[in-house]
Amino acid sequence: MTYSSAELTRLLANHERFVTGRGGVRANFKGADLKGAVLANRRLDEIDFTGADLSGANLHGSNLTRASLFCADLTGCNLRNAKLHHADLRGASFRGADLSFAGVDYADLRKATMMIMDGADVSVIDHRKTGLGHVDFSYCSLRGASFGKAKLDGAIFDGALLLGVSFRGAEITNASFVGAVLMDVAELNVPPETFADCVFDVSAAAKAKAGALAERLALHQQWVMTDGREGVAAELDGEDLRPLAGQFSGRCLIGLHLRGVTAIGLDFSNSQLQGARFEGSDLRGADFSGCDLSGASFYGARLVHARFEKARLAGLTLRNGEVLTPNFFGADANPGQFRDAVLETTLGAMGVGASDVVEI
Repeated sequence: MTYSSAELTRLLANHERFVTGRGGVRANFKGADLKGAVLANRRLDEIDFTGADLSGANLHGSNLTRASLFCADLTGCNLRNAKLHHADLRGASFRGADLSFAGVDYADLRKATMMIMDGADVSVIDHRKTGLGHVDFSYCSLRGASFGKAKLDGAIFDGALLLGVSFRGAEITNASFVGAVLMDVAELNVPPETFADCVFDVSAAAKAKAGALAERLALHQQWVMTDGREGVAAELDGEDLRPLAGQFSGRCLIGLHLRGVTAIGLDFSNSQLQGARFEGSDLRGADFSGCDLSGASFYGARLVHARFEKARLAGLTLRNGEVLTPNFFGADANPGQFRDAVLETTLGAMGVGASDVVEI
């Protein structure tokens, strides 16, 4: 079932009166088509979204305490700062969603499927198409989220960004974290074999190299600013750059080589990175908003939840006349990450969306 904007507004207003004790009626959106709906900063406590399609919806800051999201599709949703305490999330799909700083404490995240009977026909809602009905957090951004005392039976966190996440008191059984980023995670009590291909906290060896890497970065900027008369061009290929957090924003780093680096969650915003080389790097959750990325290469990079808002993506003409075009072929970026970017050609021509590594 679909709703007009006016009808949706009326139903939500009635629901908010209901949850605040001012009359109204509890909203029932069971099985509703709410793709891309703007539901941010609303009182949605105890609302019924059972089996609803909320893919791409904006629920930023909304209160979904004790809401029913049983087998709902929340793929690619904005759930930053949302409250999902005590919510029924069984069988729901959050694939690729942003749940940064969301509260999921006491939520029911067990596996489940939903059967719909239409006369003699029976259909099953299972967003992973496996028939198992696991709650799916794969490729989600979960920075600062809390799963305190949640029931997590069979939940999928493959490829997710778990930065500063708390699982204090959670019941976790048969969960999967393949390829996830697990930094500053509290009380995640699962077997070691669960963590195949995961990225963990910065090692002592990487921290020990931070000073030397920072000096090389400063010399590179000096080399750029003096047109090569002073300083020296830097190649930081293969390094773990996470200990340099806070040192890349707003800098002039044209032509910097950063192939195969680990730069998860780093802030490169408003920097001059023309011609920079990021091939094969792990840049999940990194911020390139406002950067000049003319001629930069992100070939084969990991870019889930990286931000490119208002970035400049143009051709770069070298002194020999060669023109470098921004290259995102083989990277797992999607067009939604490039809101208000300044383009000379289409995102598709640069390879955005050409990879089938991650489909959100």
